[in-house]
Amino acid sequence: MDNGFYIFLALFLVSLIVRTGYELLKEVGKVKPENNLVFAFVFASMCVLWFSWFGLCPLDPFRINVPDLVRWGGLVLFVAGLILAFGALFQLRGVENIDHLVTSGLFARLRHPMYTGFVLWILGWSIYHGAIASLAVGLMGIANILYWRRLEDARLLARYGEAYQRYRLATWF
Repeated sequence: MDNGFYIFLALFLVSLIVRTGYELLKEVGKVKPENNLVFAFVFASMCVLWFSWFGLCPLDPFRINVPDLVRWGGLVLFVAGLILAFGALFQLRGVENIDHLVTSGLFARLRHPMYTGFVLWILGWSIYHGAIASLAVGLMGIANILYWRRLEDARLLARYGEAYQRYRLATWF
């Protein structure tokens, strides 16, 4: 078995723990998103998270052959996820400390296009590679993303109140 898979797996899991720990600490007021050093560390951790994901799937020791249609469908999901995530990033011009409720562009239909993109590229990349073990690990990543989304929804509801509630009712995810 290739040790590269286990290295990427460890990097992915540690990065998930760092990001989720950051969200939990932010929730209880122990860390401020305005702190540039903390933000730089978390951003670097997220870069490692996604870099490790892209290395993990091709090295998966439990790969299966999937029909070409399914395989290419996975690639389509992956590309759609990239477009959503990076499109949202460019629209926001950042990932923290956004000072207003964004409801236009990609955010007009999706409350969390970046998180939606992350979910799609996790699913798509593992399907494209027929990577069974990576898909199982990816499901843990998706569970974390759904948790981050829930925390962000609560923060936005507390900050924007009725305006955010109306926005939630008019959008998906």
